[in-house]
Amino acid sequence: MRCQHCVRARAREGARRSTPLSSRVTWNPALVKEVDDSGSTPLHYVASAGNISALKLLLRYDTSPAYVPDSNGLFPVHVAAKMGYGQLIYELCKHCPDSDEKLDGKGRNFLHIAVEYKKWKVVWHFCGTPELERMMNVMDYEGNTALHLAVKNADQMIVSLLMANKSVLPNIVNNKGLTALDLAVLATDKGMSYTLNPQVIILRCLAWTGAVLTPRRLDHFIDEFHIGKASGNELKKFSNIAQNLVVGSVLVSTVTFAAVFTLPGGTISDGHPHAGAPILSHRYTFKAFVMANTLAFVGSTLSTIWLTYAGSDHVHPLLRALYMFFSVVCMEQATRGMVAAFALGAYVVLSPVSERIAIVVCMSTIATLLLRNPSNWQLGFLFMPIKRRLGWRGAFKAHLPQQTRSRLTVGIGSNFACLILWRMLGMLFTYSFIFLLALL
Repeated sequence: MRCQHCVRARAREGARRSTPLSSRVTWNPALVKEVDDSGSTPLHYVASAGNISALKLLLRYDTSPAYVPDSNGLFPVHVAAKMGYGQLIYELCKHCPDSDEKLDGKGRNFLHIAVEYKKWKVVWHFCGTPELERMMNVMDYEGNTALHLAVKNADQMIVSLLMANKSVLPNIVNNKGLTALDLAVLATDKGMSYTLNPQVIILRCLAWTGAVLTPRRLDHFIDEFHIGKASGNELKKFSNIAQNLVVGSVLVSTVTFAAVFTLPGGTISDGHPHAGAPILSHRYTFKAFVMANTLAFVGSTLSTIWLTYAGSDHVHPLLRALYMFFSVVCMEQATRGMVAAFALGAYVVLSPVSERIAIVVCMSTIATLLLRNPSNWQLGFLFMPIKRRLGWRGAFKAHLPQQTRSRLTVGIGSNFACLILWRMLGMLFTYSFIFLLALL
């Protein structure tokens, strides 16, 4: 009898599993409210899987499970935000209008959760929803808004999305007395820092759109964050960066040095009055090639020399920082010159045979200049917040207050327009040197 009972129980369990969800709910509506050992209802599992059709079915029978937290204090809307299901959150908010007010065990709404787990699509979906703007500045039990959490996570995309919404207040102070800009300053490297790191992009985004630091004495601020003091880690940066850059600078120097003795088009053979001279020396593009190669060689050679000083422990840290700055600038020019020299050399050789192929080769090398540093595209995250908060002219008028500027641990420039202008001037110098001097 006991065996027959087990067989029947297994048969019922198999039939239940093979039955569609809608039939099971109709057969036993109480299943919608069932809770497992983790405190999760079926709605939690549906939110975790992102099954919208199952979500609609469960909510059609009963919406009360949407207000039941699991053992960690997470409601179904939090689970959906954690997994990045924006459309599912929308359905939950439509059937249960106050879902955005539900807080987990740490006092966070679903926007906090989405920011915590870097689900930018959820943030993007709801930042433009007027009826949910009231949740943008909600603070958790530690006083952190969604913007505070985004800055802590160094997520420049979410910071950009939040700052592009004017309803987000950037100067709210958390329980530790810190604004979002304070957190951004704390997150940036002290001393030498890569200017396209996410932390620096966030710092620029906040500072240029009106965010402020909490008031405190400047001398206390300098002492607390060790601004202007060369630490052991800071000195180690010089050696590591110099070792990495010198490999590239030596490589460019070698390539450009060899290009002088293997000129495109070859040289005039012996027996001619100008034996050894380049055959294509009369062409403008050949002269431009020579100037581009010269710029690449000079820039890479100077960069190599200065990097030897920047990586030396015997040189004063201030001088090492100066040598490092100039070596990076020269390396930038050398890279542009080397790419331009390749394009011009290929054009000189190929244009008499197939000008179309020569143009394709030249255009392909432009992609090298655009993609050589993908971090440059991160500057696009600054555009929308500045436009929304300051207008089109704000990119030219946004200037940092002296109080804010003196407390920043890295230089970020006066405004967005100056940043772009300086980068354009660097490229303008390179190509002016090449194409104007080729006219001589």
